[in-house]
This record gives sequence, structure tokens and C-alpha cells, in this order.
Amino acid sequence: MSAIETLREMSEVWSLFGDMPDDATIGVDLAALYLGVSVKTLARYRQNGDGPPYVQYQSSESKARNQRVNYLLGDLRAWRNNHRVSGTMQAAQVRGLAFTSLKDFVEPKPFYVDSYENEIIGQILTLPDNVFKDCLKNHTCEVIWISVEEALSRQWKNAEERKIWHSVFCETIQCIILESTSQQEKHEILSNLDLRH
Repeated sequence: MSAIETLREMSEVWSLFGDMPDDATIGVDLAALYLGVSVKTLARYRQNGDGPPYVQYQSSESKARNQRVNYLLGDLRAWRNNHRVSGTMQAAQVRGLAFTSLKDFVEPKPFYVDSYENEIIGQILTLPDNVFKDCLKNHTCEVIWISVEEALSRQWKNAEERKIWHSVFCETIQCIILESTSQQEKHEILSNLDLRH
């Protein structure tokens, strides 16, 4: 069962995360979805010791290194609140959405897709809360992990939402072109100076 299907089942009981008690225990997939990061990013947070507190159940007889990890929803809420950002650039960097190279556009990011219409709704980390919650309730919404490059080649539900990503993509490419042009001019100047000596 996927994380989104599990969350839909839980929503019938707690009406999504908002009504869940702080002592509710949730697994890694749902914790990652709640924080808006990938499962790999959440694992990296655990490994580096800079993520939210977690509970790891260990059997006294078990020698396994990869034991089940769970999170208390209250800990996730507290961690998220302590990591709020004050500006858009800081937010982009915190969420891993600061695009500085073409590589950033080919790494998978979470997008909501309307599976009935086969249209991209938006990038999960940037959607308004009301759209995010509507997608959680809507059974035709699915989470897919694709690159921004691939997302831009698909049909979008909202042209304005796509325009944001198109602009970021074009601005980044323009900056890369300017940087490369500058480096080329520098090399040509240095090459000409070397020929004169």
C-alpha cells in the first residue's frame, strides 16, 4: 500500500494530519510526506542527526541494523515549526529547490498528478495548503517523483502554476549561459595575453 493510500485511510479516522493527536505514531513514508521531503532525505536527516526525533524499536535478540523507524506526529510538528523560513530564497534552499545548475532540474521531485485527467497539479513542496489537502482527499490525485524537466514537458492543470516552473527553468539556463560566456571571454583574453609575451 502506498503512503498516499495509507494517509487516505487514516484521514477517515483523524480527518488528515490536522486532527491527529500529537502522540500518533506514523511511519517513515507518511513522515516524509508530512514534512514535504523524500524518504531518502528523511533518512539522511536521521543519519546526520539533524532531523526530527524518531523512535526505533529494537528487539533484544535482533542484530538487524535496519530496524523499523517511526515518528511521533507531535515531534514532526515541533521540528517543522522550528525550521520555518523567513524568505523565499531561504525557503527554496531549505526545501532543496534552489536551482543553480542543470543537474537540479533532472533530480526527481514530488509532484501531484490528477490521474484521471493525466495532468500535473503542481510540485508538492510549493502547493498552497488548501490544494495540498484537497489532493489528499481526492482519490484521482497521485504523488509521482519526476524531474522538473520532465514535468515541464507534460500537460498541467493550471497554466499559472506551470509558468512559475518555466520561469525558474529559463532564468537558471540564462544564468548558466551568461556564466559560460563570461568564462569563455576570460579564457580568450588570457590566451591573447599569453601570445603577446
